[in-house]
Amino acid sequence: SPQEFNTNFKSIANRLSKSKEYKALFDKAFSHVRSDARISKHTVTAALNAYVGSLRSFKSAFDQYVKGETKEYPASAKKGFNLFMGKANCATCHFPPTFSGLVPPLYIESESEVLGVTTKFDTVAPVLDDDMGRGLSGRVKDEAPFRMRSFKTPTLRNIALTGPYMHNGAFETLEEVMHFYNHGGGAGLGLDVPHQTLPEDRLNLTQEEMNNIIAFMKTLTDTVGMTSRPTVLPYFEDSVLNNRKVGGMY
Repeated sequence: SPQEFNTNFKSIANRLSKSKEYKALFDKAFSHVRSDARISKHTVTAALNAYVGSLRSFKSAFDQYVKGETKEYPASAKKGFNLFMGKANCATCHFPPTFSGLVPPLYIESESEVLGVTTKFDTVAPVLDDDMGRGLSGRVKDEAPFRMRSFKTPTLRNIALTGPYMHNGAFETLEEVMHFYNHGGGAGLGLDVPHQTLPEDRLNLTQEEMNNIIAFMKTLTDTVGMTSRPTVLPYFEDSVLNNRKVGGMY
């Protein structure tokens, strides 16, 4: 999407093709693809998918505790996990162990949900965000009315580090997120949200219970193997492209 990369696949492929080093890397990784299509929308997507799939964080405090690697785990987080799996209904969308919408046992399909997300955190005079999400993906199957305003359920791993939250960054803190869900999403706040998949009934969580759930989510933090940066990037003959910063802003 141009909104994410400020470009398009054709432009990306053209740029990568200008680098002898990138071309050699793509030739090696996609030797089964005909030579004139080794840098294309398909191969760039596959490469990005393979990279993102390598970013795994399963050594968090929660993981170490449930695997018996440690006996130390906050009491508040234990209560929060039980609420997450029970009263708060979080796990009906964020499936363990990835705590995302990836459906077990194959984990290749991800569910999307209609939550009625607002433009900002406001429980008094909320305004429904007008982003149609998956409904405007361009795929015929996503044109169904129940896909409108639906978004992929992301992982909650490292959630303490990835604010602001929701697809539009409407909520600054996990506390705001919890209050939104506790109210029953957009429909629970009185907004007209057709096909909302989140039950609009209030969860009736106490402040302490919400704090415990947040305490649990914070134990899902693990950035080992996810923060290292390469020392150099593939070379470009183009001086502008070759001066890009490793792990920096562009």
